[in-house]
Amino acid sequence: MNPESVCEAAFARGGPYWHLYTDGEGMPIFFAEPVDFVFGITLLGIIAAEFPRCRIITFTLMSNHIHIILAGSEADIRAFFSLFRARLQRYLARKKRFWPSERFEASLFRIPDLRALRSEIIYVNRNGYVVSPACTPFSYWWSAGVFLFNPMARMLPTLAFAELTLRERREMCHCRDATLPDHYRVLPDLPLPGDEYAGPVLAAPSFCALEEAESFFRDAHQYFRLLSKDQEAQAEVARRLGDKVFLTDDELFGAVCALCAKEYDVSNPVLVPADGKLDLARKMHFNYNASNRQIQRMLRLSPAIVDDLFPNAKPILKNTRI
Repeated sequence: MNPESVCEAAFARGGPYWHLYTDGEGMPIFFAEPVDFVFGITLLGIIAAEFPRCRIITFTLMSNHIHIILAGSEADIRAFFSLFRARLQRYLARKKRFWPSERFEASLFRIPDLRALRSEIIYVNRNGYVVSPACTPFSYWWSAGVFLFNPMARMLPTLAFAELTLRERREMCHCRDATLPDHYRVLPDLPLPGDEYAGPVLAAPSFCALEEAESFFRDAHQYFRLLSKDQEAQAEVARRLGDKVFLTDDELFGAVCALCAKEYDVSNPVLVPADGKLDLARKMHFNYNASNRQIQRMLRLSPAIVDDLFPNAKPILKNTRI
């Protein structure tokens, strides 16, 4: 059986697969500091243990929204999310932090085929990296993407949850009942670059089906190529989700240069004729969700011209923990 057939077989026997996501537009920040993200990851592990019929393939926690790829029935996944929301609300209430939980609603997209599943996994694993210039896909710790095709991450020294003291277990779960399975692995005193925080952080392999996630890609080369170069597929997912940010400035510039070479036979967008720049601006806006400021910078157009073309474009708010 060829590698692609192996991937197709993995998809066929494991579904249905879903992308669960919440909207960050207008939502206040609820993961405000590292300890909040640690709790969010721990909470995912707690809920995953209570819903064994749901499998988490990958996830990314952002400061005011979440993305999770799961397998299971729609009913189980909606129940999974409802319990996650309720316990997150309880945690934030204990911290005396206002949070409009009624606006924290899950959207579910049923992933129809292997190609779409690959795009959704890549999109989720890129999310934290795209909006934070300080991160790579392998240094944004609030995502299972750190561990995919990354053997070094899986070699980090871990402890079983049962090996922590009762106090440490209660602190991790933020409750008197240590509710994680004893065999879950944790990373003790994980140093986070740029943060002053260090504490037990739940290791994603404990509750994520990482080997299953990797089985959807022919090999590590394909995964890395899609992670870094598949802008068209990422644009397709972003348009469906209504996300404002999905390419870094460098990635957007690369995509624009490719358009320039294909349609105008020039290597740089500043060399495109004036009327061509307006057409290019529209493609950047509609195809790649480029902000007005990105269009101004890359095409060297005046703010007045760009704002006149796209008067309703909102400034991009980067939803990160930074």
